[in-house]
Amino acid sequence: MTSLSPFIRALSESDDITFVLGADRRIVQFNEAWSRFALANGGGAGLQRWEGGGAPIDEAIPEVLRAFYVDAFARSLASGERWEHEYECSSAETYRRYRMVTYPVDGRFLVVVHSLVAELPHERAECAPTGAYAADGIIVLCSHCRRVRNPAGLRRWDWVPAYVRSPPENVSHGLCEPCYEFYWGTLPEDDDG
Repeated sequence: MTSLSPFIRALSESDDITFVLGADRRIVQFNEAWSRFALANGGGAGLQRWEGGGAPIDEAIPEVLRAFYVDAFARSLASGERWEHEYECSSAETYRRYRMVTYPVDGRFLVVVHSLVAELPHERAECAPTGAYAADGIIVLCSHCRRVRNPAGLRRWDWVPAYVRSPPENVSHGLCEPCYEFYWGTLPEDDDG
């Protein structure tokens, strides 16, 4: 793993959230910024699972976005070219946008760096959590912008910060139409609602 040494040394003290993936997409190593972010966002309990090739990164990616990221990681590794992507990773109180950049190393590893691009208070109109959001028993949260699908209409998604702060047990993940188009370049075919 000597080819990774310069990356690891350079990134070990970085404030950018960074991890190294093996060709099998298992996390080989992550920096302290990754640990701090995980702890601050409720992911601290599973940190040991990730270190040293324990769990594949796929497990941390919502299913609705998994194919997008798995394909991008594979293309970057196979081509030897870096890949960039911006995404939202907001909390209930703060809008945050990150830029992810993959750096392939020797066709065997990807160094994945997440740099904060924007951080500011939300300007979205807030909705209170109600039983109406779980009319069919499931609350659907957008995996990207974290808005909640309003069962009154498939195309209506509301900002419910209480569900971001403390997700109920009956949460499922999807993509609202704008976020679906952001990732896949087209609108979903299902347009009932």
